[in-house]
Amino acid sequence: MLTAPETTTRVANSEAVSLSLDADSALSQVRLVPRFGGERVSPLVDGAFDFPHVDAPDSVRLEWLDAEGRKLFASHVEVVSTHYFRLAALRGYGDGQDDFDRLSDEALYWARQAATEVFEENARRAFVRRIGRTKDYGRESLLYLDHNDVHELLTEGYRLASDCQVERSGSIARPFPAWIEYVYGCGHMPAQVSRAVLELAAYMLRPTNRPIGATGESTDAGYIHFTTAGRDGATDIPEVNAAIEQFGRGERRVW
Repeated sequence: MLTAPETTTRVANSEAVSLSLDADSALSQVRLVPRFGGERVSPLVDGAFDFPHVDAPDSVRLEWLDAEGRKLFASHVEVVSTHYFRLAALRGYGDGQDDFDRLSDEALYWARQAATEVFEENARRAFVRRIGRTKDYGRESLLYLDHNDVHELLTEGYRLASDCQVERSGSIARPFPAWIEYVYGCGHMPAQVSRAVLELAAYMLRPTNRPIGATGESTDAGYIHFTTAGRDGATDIPEVNAAIEQFGRGERRVW
């Protein structure tokens, strides 16, 4: 599967994947630098390598090297325990009427990643464990994190005040601004969430049957209102919006 420089690809240990870089330069090997554990170097075969098992969650920096070992590009891999659904479910979606089986694994993969990102961003939570970070500018004593369902702090000098707030412990002095890293995610994936992300990925792959930007259409039967992402919900699909509302965290409000 092709990845691009300075992008992040989500990889799950439950699914084997071979990665290559979308670049015109001659590449010979790749150096893997994980957040946890030691780095390793893998040779490229026809420009690709099989991503190894890495304990989840983790974040791996890929440094793409030439024959002399010089770093030409960098990209990133986020390792999680599982995806929201397997590609086979998307390939056969709708009893095969969409002909998704004719699409490449790469096209299906990126549709799944895009749908996952949209769902998580609007639900304001992840349903798998992930590594997150928030920048501390050293002003507030109680800091709101950029993510919810924080499971474990990775950066010393802080303690959890809630699942989305930290306080400085005062035990470590550091210059500001500074990054706070942590593991977050509720760690449980409801079946309806998996189904909603699958439906959103399938919708993304289908060709649109309406003019771009149209919000409605006049017909002989009357006026048809189109559900529009950003106005009627996070996506164009009411059922997906309902799942985001039902299983998401909602907006934070400070009184």
